[in-house]
Amino acid sequence: MYIREIAKTLYQLKRRLEELEQEWAASSLRSGEERAALERELRKVRAEHQRVKNILEGAKESPTDSGR
Repeated sequence: MYIREIAKTLYQLKRRLEELEQEWAASSLRSGEERAALERELRKVRAEHQRVKNILEGAKESPTDSGR
């Protein structure tokens, strides 16, 4: 169940990242301040996505002793 929860969080972050990237691509008409805020949010979500992805990869690779 632990891996399933991590995967769900990763999926949600991926969706949010895709939304932000689309919004950023369409943001050329926004003010510099709004665009900068969007870029900060993008960096934050990208970092969190990578962090959770690394956690998931580690969880999938590490053997568990729960079945013994």
